[in-house]
Amino acid sequence: MVFSLFVFFANYSCKQNDKIEKGQTHFTTEITQKSFAGSKECKVCHEKEYKDWMGSDHQLAMQKADSASVLADFNDAYFTGKGVKYHFFKKDSLYFVNTEGHDGKYHDYEVKYTFGFRPLQQYIVPFEKGKYQCLHSAWDDKSSKWFDLQPELKIKHDEWMHWTGGSMTWNNMCADCHSTFVEKNYEESSGAYHTSFVEINVGCEACHGPGAQHIEYYTDRDKYKDILPPKLYMNQNMNSKELVQKCARCHSRRSMVTNYFDYKGHFLDYYYPNLIRYPTYEKDGQILDEDYVVGSFMQSRMYNLESVSCSNCHDMHTMKLKKEGNNLCLQCHEKKYDNYRHHFHKQDTKASQCINCHMTGKYYMGVDFRRDHSFRVPRPDQTVKYGTPNACNKCHKDKTAQWASDFIIGKYGKKRQKHFSDWLLPALEGNLDSLKSLISQTDFPDIIRASAVNILSDQIYSPNELNIVLKMLEDKSPLVRREAIMTLVNIGKGYEKAIEPRLNDAIRTVRIAAARYFILNNIKIENTGFEKAKNEFLSDLHVNSDFASGQHQLALYYMSQGDRRLAKKAYEKALKIDNYFNLSRMNLALMEYEDGNIQLAEKLYKKVIEQEPEYSYPYFMLGLLYNEKSDNIKSLEYLKNAIEKQPPIPNAFYNYALKLQQAGKYKESLKVLDKALSLFPGNERMLYIRLLGEIKTNNKKKARLTCNELIKINPQNSDYKRILEDLKK
Repeated sequence: MVFSLFVFFANYSCKQNDKIEKGQTHFTTEITQKSFAGSKECKVCHEKEYKDWMGSDHQLAMQKADSASVLADFNDAYFTGKGVKYHFFKKDSLYFVNTEGHDGKYHDYEVKYTFGFRPLQQYIVPFEKGKYQCLHSAWDDKSSKWFDLQPELKIKHDEWMHWTGGSMTWNNMCADCHSTFVEKNYEESSGAYHTSFVEINVGCEACHGPGAQHIEYYTDRDKYKDILPPKLYMNQNMNSKELVQKCARCHSRRSMVTNYFDYKGHFLDYYYPNLIRYPTYEKDGQILDEDYVVGSFMQSRMYNLESVSCSNCHDMHTMKLKKEGNNLCLQCHEKKYDNYRHHFHKQDTKASQCINCHMTGKYYMGVDFRRDHSFRVPRPDQTVKYGTPNACNKCHKDKTAQWASDFIIGKYGKKRQKHFSDWLLPALEGNLDSLKSLISQTDFPDIIRASAVNILSDQIYSPNELNIVLKMLEDKSPLVRREAIMTLVNIGKGYEKAIEPRLNDAIRTVRIAAARYFILNNIKIENTGFEKAKNEFLSDLHVNSDFASGQHQLALYYMSQGDRRLAKKAYEKALKIDNYFNLSRMNLALMEYEDGNIQLAEKLYKKVIEQEPEYSYPYFMLGLLYNEKSDNIKSLEYLKNAIEKQPPIPNAFYNYALKLQQAGKYKESLKVLDKALSLFPGNERMLYIRLLGEIKTNNKKKARLTCNELIKINPQNSDYKRILEDLKK
């Protein structure tokens, strides 16, 4: 791996034949390592900002391991976490750890870099092929002790989660946000990394963009007096949403679609944020897993309606809060909110702090307390109904959610300000009307509406739902447009005309989704934007090929091109990267079954069950496999298991009910169908076999009701009308 640390002043000059007119710039726009000058050059004109940045979390994001940067005890120190031993020691001026390696044996490893500073510091070890790994043991800066980042998990040495595995690889999991102008440079054929950066930490140019031309312009004003200065990526004239979009690069949980970020365009041209789905977030959107702030902030009223951005609360150079306590909130909010009559807690206590009611928090990475930035009003009434957490009971642990709900109603009344969770939570409970309404309300946050489209993709039962998705292809939000396309990718052919304009969308991640639709569905298209979108799609695939999920996507691509050999190889590589990546194991099992390798398919499905005994899909697939082998006993056994596991699968219920009817067990079949229809209301196929079961059990009254329901869903079906006439006799 090459760590290219460029800290220099780049001197640029015009070509002899350049014609410069007033108001125009001749500066090149291509971003390379030479476009960066280094933070020390910025100090010349921006001394205060440089001084503020020094000592900040950004400046200390990553450093070479030496006596000045290492905080932890390496003086022959010992630590054990979940049975794994660590011995930290020094040889001369170098830092080492002896611990369990990827082979399950103990080795000495040299620590080359520190990672982070407060409230914890991690340590980075070099491996072969340019790979760098972060240790699972970290240093607690506050308590001055070693601790385990995953204290609840017993991680095996050959797992993706092990410190030598993919989850702790610096090159693809960490580097992009902890250094300046990182180029991952993964070589798929060899599995090697040639990662580089221009500055080891988060320097001035990490946020403001390359500054060599900026410095040149202001160093030689006479030379450039008749032209405009080169624009910096981040400046003082940005609106709130633009600023948040630019901070989102590193302060959001997201995936990257390019090899590096080149300081042009929109956040969504380079990254795609995780949607608001459980278990990454709580079902109402509150933080649950490690969510990195921006995904939460994008849900807030402050972001969506009040033009509040990161800089309203945080100093952008020191990273510290601008004011302490409630004074921070009172920059914008009226003084009356800092009063007992509003919060009903003793004044000037922790309980009276705005953030403890409106920004609850969680510990991540063991000791890092982070607050939820969705700034929501506590809703214990939703806790009572849906089981979501609320701020009141986080403090009043001895009280019930009902007590908290009654207290809120008693003090504030029953009326609540409109909030998307009042639609999202019923939608997750199966209320399709609530889901449709959530998607259509354009005053709700874009990330929530996109998440709702994603939820709807599993619940398309009729042309009605499909029409909603098609309409979202023209939505103003690129997040929503992208999710609408991804829904149609999974449905298949027939929507080419609707998706074609998106090949020329202004946003790269939307174009990639559109190209994905045409490529994976093997649809030929003559469109001027297709080749560009296709190349962006393929680039995305290869950039992420060092992830199991990336290999999975490559396998889907190879399948669309009819190359089953490469598809199988990609699935196998995905499992080599992460042996628990069972999406690939499931698809590989299906391919082996289709190729006549029944025993291998069976073995793969059973491996999924061994690793994830509560996952429904392997049981379902084995139920189908045994049905094909005419083993009805095993088929019924596995289909029964499938409907008892998560997530619920409509086809598992359908096939199990159908097999029960074939075995003459009609009453048992009807019980299964009642449960299925409570989960998937309006499912025509299941209603039809329920009708057959009701007819077989001679329950004409229920059969007529079911038949009427079917006619409402599909009024053109003459068979339903004929059956209803027969039932009336």
